Amino acid sequence: GVSVATVSHVLNGTRPVLPHTRQAVLDAVDELGYTPNTLARSLVTSRTRSIGLAVSAISNPYFTEILQGVEAGALAHGYSLLIADPHDDPAHERKVVQLLHERRVDGLIIAPSADPHELLAYLARHRVPTVFL
Repeated sequence: GVSVATVSHVLNGTRPVLPHTRQAVLDAVDELGYTPNTLARSLVTSRTRSIGLAVSAISNPYFTEILQGVEAGALAHGYSLLIADPHDDPAHERKVVQLLHERRVDGLIIAPSADPHELLAYLARHRVPTVFL
């Protein structure tokens, strides 16, 4: 057997572990069907490994292509994507961005409405890392 600390180091990549020990832990993880509790991890790390995407007219081929690229990039780096459609309405846009922020996304990607003043004030006040399209 191995210690809880060794299992933690293997699963979190926090310290080097001997290759045969690492493989034994990974085999046990696979055999037991273990899946990490990302919600519990986010309480410890203050990171959810999730990104919020707020884009109106998501069926527009331009945004569909962007969505596919963002999702592929997020997944490749261990992030999940939460998607919201603000319907090009500034009040609704502010609400969906607030909801995404309350879900503790690590950052936002937004295609803002024609009148993003309230949105910009909210994002600045709460210091939400944001990329605008």
